[in-house]
Amino acid sequence: MRAVMDGFLSRGPFAVGLMLLLTHGACSRGEEGSQKGAPDAGNGAVAVDVKEVQRGRLRAPLTLVGTTQPVQEVAVRARVEGHLETLTVDVGDSVSTDQELGRQDPTLLDAAVHEAEAALAGARAEAASAEAGVAQAKSALEQSRLAAAQAEVEARRYESLAERGISSRQEAEQRATAARTAQQAVQAASQQVLTQQSLATAAQSRIRAQEALLAAAKERRSFATLRSPLSGRVMARFHSPGDVVLAGAEVLRVGDFSQVEVAVSVSELELSRVKPGQKVPVRIDAFGDTSFTGTVARVSPQADPVSRLVPLEVVLENPEGRIGSGLLARVRFENGVQEQLLLLESALIVGLGGPGDGGQPAPSAEGRVFVVKGGESGSAPQVEAREVRVGARADGQAEILSGLQEGERVVVRSQRPLQSGTEVRPSALSDSGPQGVGGGGRE
Repeated sequence: MRAVMDGFLSRGPFAVGLMLLLTHGACSRGEEGSQKGAPDAGNGAVAVDVKEVQRGRLRAPLTLVGTTQPVQEVAVRARVEGHLETLTVDVGDSVSTDQELGRQDPTLLDAAVHEAEAALAGARAEAASAEAGVAQAKSALEQSRLAAAQAEVEARRYESLAERGISSRQEAEQRATAARTAQQAVQAASQQVLTQQSLATAAQSRIRAQEALLAAAKERRSFATLRSPLSGRVMARFHSPGDVVLAGAEVLRVGDFSQVEVAVSVSELELSRVKPGQKVPVRIDAFGDTSFTGTVARVSPQADPVSRLVPLEVVLENPEGRIGSGLLARVRFENGVQEQLLLLESALIVGLGGPGDGGQPAPSAEGRVFVVKGGESGSAPQVEAREVRVGARADGQAEILSGLQEGERVVVRSQRPLQSGTEVRPSALSDSGPQGVGGGGRE
């Protein structure tokens, strides 16, 4: 080796530099080989990520934002066309059911009522005349019946006299003809009675029709008065006195604020948290930190086909009327269950023998994890296989119903498959623990 060095030295500085470079590379390879052949700082321990088992809820509370509105809102509309004479209320005023809110000009409506009354009077006069005609026809019928009875008696008497030769046959035949004529008069009088009764019935029908028209005209005249359909407060005004209002035009809007609704929409993925009748806390920005209690009143059976959001309504009691309409409200849906022991689902993958960075956890309620034991006083920590019962899973976490205690440390990721008794080296990403168990190793 010395001869080789002497040769390079005799060839100048470039040769000397090349020789030093080759010598450094050989030394580096020798050191690397010695490192591979020697045990690592953890004496062959498997590098793992370790996390503590802690209590919590599987999913965070869900907060939905909506706006307040009265539990019932009604538009007070003009039911007839006319000039708006007066309005007795304005925006913000309290009103009660059937309270008069305003009035339209009733002149044309009064005229229609008077016309209907006159028509009814005419129908009643016609009916009275028809009833008198019925009475006269009945009287004439009675007279015809008496005359017919008398003619029948005379015809029989003269027939008897003719048979005895006291009277002539011609006289008897004349009396018989008079009797038949009297019977025909009775039939004509009977038909006249029926005719007069029909006229009287028609007159009574016309009276009822005119009475209905008069009632309709009076009802239509009542439309000139605007009344509140419910108790509440005036939310908006769309016309002022002096306006000509068309039939169907909205004049006022009244809302029932004894309760208020908050309309929100929930994702179909979170719909399981919502149930009709459920009590939920509601915060309204206008009232700062004050919290109200609402009730889920309605949940729509149909989701929006585009957004996949389901509309629902939350009702709040508002006896003092403090809560108005259009206020921003935040409805909070708690998880609805007690706190449970939570663990990353990747710990169950490690329990299956996987590397902890792929695959899927076992879907059954039973599972296996590796609990880290030891590590005190400088001894190497080891893992212990533990059977656990798994509850619900969400967001990469699983509920542990049995098999673990709060604070125990579980392997959630491993470089190699584990078994009971395997020595491990917790990574720097692990939760802190006893000296030598967590936070002291290097990847």
